[in-house]
Amino acid sequence: MQNKTHYPSTFTLILLALSILFLVAITAVLAIGSFISLIRGAADAAGQMIMAFAFGFIGLLLMLCAWFVLEKVRHKEIADTSFTFPFSGWHIAAAFGIVTLGIAIGTAASLLENAWLSWFLLPTLTILVIVPPIWLIFGLGSHGLQLGARWRFFSIFGIGMTLAPLIMIVLEILVLVFGIFIGAIYIGISQPELFAEIQFVADQLSVTADEEAMINLLAPYLANTALIIIGLSYIAVIVPLIEELFKPLGVWLFGFQIETPTQGFVLGLLSGAGFALFESLNASADGSMTWGAIVTARAGTSLLHMTASGIMGWGIVSAFKEKKYGRLFGAYLAAVLIHGVWNASAAGAGISALGESIGRPEWLFTFTPALVCGLFVLAIGMFAVLIASNRKLRNDSVVRD
Repeated sequence: MQNKTHYPSTFTLILLALSILFLVAITAVLAIGSFISLIRGAADAAGQMIMAFAFGFIGLLLMLCAWFVLEKVRHKEIADTSFTFPFSGWHIAAAFGIVTLGIAIGTAASLLENAWLSWFLLPTLTILVIVPPIWLIFGLGSHGLQLGARWRFFSIFGIGMTLAPLIMIVLEILVLVFGIFIGAIYIGISQPELFAEIQFVADQLSVTADEEAMINLLAPYLANTALIIIGLSYIAVIVPLIEELFKPLGVWLFGFQIETPTQGFVLGLLSGAGFALFESLNASADGSMTWGAIVTARAGTSLLHMTASGIMGWGIVSAFKEKKYGRLFGAYLAAVLIHGVWNASAAGAGISALGESIGRPEWLFTFTPALVCGLFVLAIGMFAVLIASNRKLRNDSVVRD
């Protein structure tokens, strides 16, 4: 008797295959463009090559995911065996060692401002600095917990790096464009003088490449309280509402097949890991002297994405399998709140750092220390939540068994 088509794995495999083809093409284009920029002495050729490495690395991971999903498409029994994530205590020391050494070498290379050295070293070092913390966070959060069928594990991981980010990016851009459109209509009708002034500034920005001149043009708007509130509202409210809903997309899609809320938590972590990997690698595509600070900050962001998504995964499966919809609502609220506070603190610190450039030097000393300390405290809190959740879910699993 001929085996029937397994549609979930088949559709996932098609998604992964299309994504791999796209990533191979864009990696080649970016790598060639980066080399041409390096030869011509253009700005930030290293940044272009970092992005090429980022897309290429994600493409390799998707090939791995596709292999395990293909096993299910071909009806291999091994595809349904429970996956065991390779994690041991020594990985913690190894991760810290690799990341510390990578940041030290990469920072030194970027500070030397040698284009060839940065182009050669930073792409590989970016991967070596970004990946181990994600591995470590997932290992600690999933330790001792059931991960479920391996084809589903890699399907969810692949979706977290492809379809989920695509949906989030499109929605965030649409909301932003719609907000700007409505704002422009409102200003054009109620304050035509201000609208003409903004048009003039936009025209000036389009013809100048000088960073200092741009800041001078934007200074009155960057220091405007109403605009700061609007900007922070988008970053700290709209973005978390969208991302925490769609980040665990794989868990939503496989919700009825995932066995327990505990497994939902682990696969939520995995969804967050996929998104964190995609975002962090691409956000680190900067070959300037700020490279070290950027890649260091991404570790905290990865912890945020994975912890919040793990909470959401637990809530989603609780609703699907146990009809506990209050858990889902509470999990979503908690994830959005954590994400929103983090985004508000990070954006606030960035705005405060611009204080001196826009005529508000007091911001740097008044707000920045508190906001940076807030980020550290929040990171420690999220790590504590991750460890406590793992311990609680392991104890629950023992009692259930």
